Amino acid sequence: MLGFIRYQFISYIRSFKIIPPAASFLIWVFVLYSYSGVEILSSYAVTSIAIYTIMTWVSMSIFSIEEETEKNILFVHLSKKNYLWGKWLICILIAIMLMLFAIFYPLLMNSFKETMQPIHFALSVLIHFLLAIFGIIVGSLSSISSFVPKKYTWLFAVFVIVLTLSYEGIVEKLPLLKWLFIVFPPVVNLIYFFEPDSLEQFGVEFWMISAFAIMYTIIGFTVLTKLFLKEES
Repeated sequence: MLGFIRYQFISYIRSFKIIPPAASFLIWVFVLYSYSGVEILSSYAVTSIAIYTIMTWVSMSIFSIEEETEKNILFVHLSKKNYLWGKWLICILIAIMLMLFAIFYPLLMNSFKETMQPIHFALSVLIHFLLAIFGIIVGSLSSISSFVPKKYTWLFAVFVIVLTLSYEGIVEKLPLLKWLFIVFPPVVNLIYFFEPDSLEQFGVEFWMISAFAIMYTIIGFTVLTKLFLKEES
């Protein structure tokens, strides 16, 4: 398994597919922190949205490294489940690298107008990691599901991203759609608490939504695993 992860990571780097999403993310962060005196929580909300979109991109490109014949050979040497989980581990590794950069770069550049507290750090890790996982789920669903034709996978991923980021406006105009959105990652529900740069709003409601987000990721990976095994059977 470790050999497969190493092989996949090297293949991904050598394919240069990492360059566009990584460059886009770096530019996003550099532009955001080009001025000093920015808010802590709202800034981290912006970079977590960036990780959400970039990790959707990264996970889709990681799933497209091999041709069909090469993928079948890997199935012989690995179980299909280990193949899938290996892909996800690479995605999570890349997400952690991007997350650490997004969190520590403004600290090194002294970009915040107030002193970073341990609670700020904990919340920033939580929001970045959860949204990175959401991006991996969206990218994986777009890549492994047969109900999305291959030529429309990117369009489907963009559609889901736009839908999840526009949740508030859509529900405000069409309240009946609120319950349909439960199948989509609760991106805006989490981001909402980070928009005002204050720790006062992080109460019971926030931790309930965070618990739901964690439960969503567990269910999401479970469903995707079953879907992948069914598609490849």
